[in-house]
Amino acid sequence: MPAGRKPRDLSLLEGKATRLFLEAIKSSVTQEVYKRRLATFLEYAAMDVDSFVTKAKVNPRWAEDVVLNYLLDQKEGALKKEIQAITVGNVKKPVKLLLEMNDVSGINWKKISRIMPSARRYAIDRAPTIEELRFLLSNTDLRFQAILLKMTSSGIRLGAWDYLNWGHVQPIGKDEDLVAARLRVYAGEPEEYLTFITPEAYRRLGQYMHLRASQGEKISKDSPLARNVWRSTKDSTDEAKNPERLQSSGVKRLFEDTLWKLGLRKEKKKRHEFSIHSVRKFFKTRAEQVMKPINVETLMGHSVGISDSYYRPTEKELLEDYLKAVPLLTVSEADEVRCESRLSRQELEARLAQLEGLVSQLVAEKGGQVLVQGHSRTEGTSR
Repeated sequence: MPAGRKPRDLSLLEGKATRLFLEAIKSSVTQEVYKRRLATFLEYAAMDVDSFVTKAKVNPRWAEDVVLNYLLDQKEGALKKEIQAITVGNVKKPVKLLLEMNDVSGINWKKISRIMPSARRYAIDRAPTIEELRFLLSNTDLRFQAILLKMTSSGIRLGAWDYLNWGHVQPIGKDEDLVAARLRVYAGEPEEYLTFITPEAYRRLGQYMHLRASQGEKISKDSPLARNVWRSTKDSTDEAKNPERLQSSGVKRLFEDTLWKLGLRKEKKKRHEFSIHSVRKFFKTRAEQVMKPINVETLMGHSVGISDSYYRPTEKELLEDYLKAVPLLTVSEADEVRCESRLSRQELEARLAQLEGLVSQLVAEKGGQVLVQGHSRTEGTSR
């Protein structure tokens, strides 16, 4: 069976061995992918999960042969262009994790890795253009707009939506002086990190939360940033008051449905050049034009290698670097103009301060004498 096809029988996963397997996977999205791939393998082996693990403990050589033959079949599918070469490696991962988490030893994974076909180590999808993002903003509802702008301006992973609450967002500045907003990603988890969103994204998110509050939902710091939709009728007030978190899988489905609806996706295929992951690439591509690459990686929650142990930028340093990218991460034309206007005002104020400093310096150098409109005047005295 090709690795990408959904298995017929997920009940094969019901067993004690699955519990530890799932505990090792943090993301709910990854859990679903691994479950489907593992169930497909168990169908191939014609065994349920506990039976396979039990026999593998007794006879690891047998288990190795089953895994090896399964992957050789998948490799043949890759050679025939039925699946992507990288998929062969991906179908190995859940099987290996299952056996490792259930203390099955004696399998030569190094040998198995040697038969893996060469595969591209990067996706072929691209970052969306600013015109495509503006088209999406102009033709979608407030919820989708808030989700999209939050992702384009922060570069968060799709799985972050399973954790994000209203209390994880804190504005920096107020009203017209708003410069950005802090965002705590994976709050309370070992992977927790800090990033920022643009004023545009924060304002749109605030509008979305205000809409929810106006329909009877009690907004608190624990309110999910994205929730299920509700019907705006008198009989559905309880539905509006009781939100259900829009999980990362729901965000992905919403994004894909929107692309189909608006004609940005026109044909069915396994890999599209424009996906929800492309939004994360938009952030990285734009931010790196003006920011330090290591700071971009930090704001995306990426590991920066050995620098993880030594590179410790302060929040102020990260924010100052991020503010350089705000104009490039601003999507709507109206907010872009507002951003440019604010920058112009800041530049003017900075220039005036610079001139005042020069005047003060000249006064000091001239012994208190400064020339004003062709007349000599002593600082601190009247004309």
